[in-house]
Amino acid sequence: MRLGMTFDLWLTLIGELDGTQKSTERNRIKSELTYNQLLKCNEHISIENIVNSYNEISDLINNQHNNGEDFPFNQRICGALNLMSPGLPDRIGFEGVDKICNLVDSAFLEQPPNVFRGCLETLKKLEASGLVLGLISNTGLTSPSAYKSWLMRENIFELFTTLTFSNEACLAKPKMEIFLNTLKKMQVAPHQAIHVGDNLHTDIRGASDAGMFTAWIKGYDNRSGIADPNYSISSVNELPKVLEHWEKLCSTQ
Repeated sequence: MRLGMTFDLWLTLIGELDGTQKSTERNRIKSELTYNQLLKCNEHISIENIVNSYNEISDLINNQHNNGEDFPFNQRICGALNLMSPGLPDRIGFEGVDKICNLVDSAFLEQPPNVFRGCLETLKKLEASGLVLGLISNTGLTSPSAYKSWLMRENIFELFTTLTFSNEACLAKPKMEIFLNTLKKMQVAPHQAIHVGDNLHTDIRGASDAGMFTAWIKGYDNRSGIADPNYSISSVNELPKVLEHWEKLCSTQ
């Protein structure tokens, strides 16, 4: 029996331990880098406009994620640039857009989120138990390559057999296809897999619709009537105990 466990990324494995301070600094760096690069292209866009445009595109991304939609990273950056000034991507050209993409990624790598305490050790323990591990992340204004580079730096990347990012798959949770496609790559059947995440709609409901078991990281999403997880835990560090019960449940099916 080949059992698999997939994980959400943000607020499941990683987050901002200092509240919004780090993300605020990341956004400041991203906006200033964009401003300076646009000046080199003779485009005079105010910092305020840049900040507002990035915030607006981020809100749009979140709304589309809730509907299971996503688009490539460079397309998202073009969307933000068009909000700053209509036609801006065409005026600065492919190389200009590519430079902005790289600068946005550099802001993430300069001010990355934190891996939650104990996560790395727990993931290693779960992998050593024989579980096949996968990652399914709805991504915002960060490229898959930047995420992979950072996860390698944190010694997490190699623990996953498959990593699925929504802006690479052009699908987002809660669409069941993003779960099923990931499980297919992992060579694990849905009824022999469990998904771990914090969002009741995108993680728990989406994985349940795909036929998976679910473990909800409680404390971030307190909506009622969205989905009923099989397990409720406070952090991934409680998963080894969940695993004992879940493995027995799978063996009886």
